Amino acid sequence: MTSRPIPVLASGYTTDSGPGGLTTWLVATGEEPTTAEVTGELVLGDASWVTPTPSGLAVIGERDAHLWLVDPSRLSITADLDLGGGLPCHAALDPSGRLLAIAHYGSGEVSMIELDRWGDGPQQAARIRFEGHGPVTGRQESAHSHQVTWLDRTHLAVTDLGADLIRILKFGPAGLEQIGVIETPHGFGPRHLVLTTRGTRQVLVVDGELSGEVLIFTRAAGDDVWAKDWHPRTPVPASAHGRSQPSGLIPTGGGDLLVANRMLGTVSVLTGLDALTTWSGNVSVSEEFDCSGANPRDITSDGDRVWVAQQDDGVVVGMVRTPDGWRADVRLDRPGATHVLLGTA
Repeated sequence: MTSRPIPVLASGYTTDSGPGGLTTWLVATGEEPTTAEVTGELVLGDASWVTPTPSGLAVIGERDAHLWLVDPSRLSITADLDLGGGLPCHAALDPSGRLLAIAHYGSGEVSMIELDRWGDGPQQAARIRFEGHGPVTGRQESAHSHQVTWLDRTHLAVTDLGADLIRILKFGPAGLEQIGVIETPHGFGPRHLVLTTRGTRQVLVVDGELSGEVLIFTRAAGDDVWAKDWHPRTPVPASAHGRSQPSGLIPTGGGDLLVANRMLGTVSVLTGLDALTTWSGNVSVSEEFDCSGANPRDITSDGDRVWVAQQDDGVVVGMVRTPDGWRADVRLDRPGATHVLLGTA
């Protein structure tokens, strides 16, 4: 079998094992054993999320409350910005490639960054702060923005883990404003979501870090009033092996979803999205496999492998399916691993 090199990039927090920042590898697969060569390292602060942009990478420093723009070809910083606090943990680029929306977990805020305002580098364009709380002591005393997802050129969905809400925002000349909410069950703790379309329905899937469940909302496709007419299905467990704390949630090329289960150290394959065209349909766990670590922080897939950032273990693991089940055939050292990307290194 011909070797196929895969560029891999991962971010990580500062730990006792090493400083936070970025590491890149070139992983050769298709032959035994699989090999990996470190191709670059960049020391930053507590890098929690990396978002590709038209000109490079946008790296979020969580405890640093900082944004770095990075040239991936040389792993060098080209610009940076103080984000003003609030434990930024996730970011998403708008369809135009000009705006970066950032979720601040600690302060329950969302900030909007223009990546290159009039050639002067990144600048904050707007900011909004939320109020609210839920019933889980120690986790829901206040709002906690966890993920931002662009719905179109002007609207965003924000998972608020602290207030059990999916907030719908609009960005325009007046800045950021909340135009509606989608409620999740008390104590659900929405962390990540995926929006897709199945037949004549839009499907919004969200995982609950605090309840250990996945919740599906559906509505008729073609409606651009994002905060209305969502109908919830019955929540389903994210794992078939017990209560978990779901983290990463991603679609696969085959139309299924993958969810990482912290506490259990597994990845579940969720199927049944096509059945959501009927009101009786729902998703379910069709397969679940050990992902070589107890607390997977983030996952991605290239179709052949599921790549898992194992924060506690300080590694990125590549899982491949074999006739005997899933096994880890790639193991990359990255202290405090938080996020993994393919093809951007």
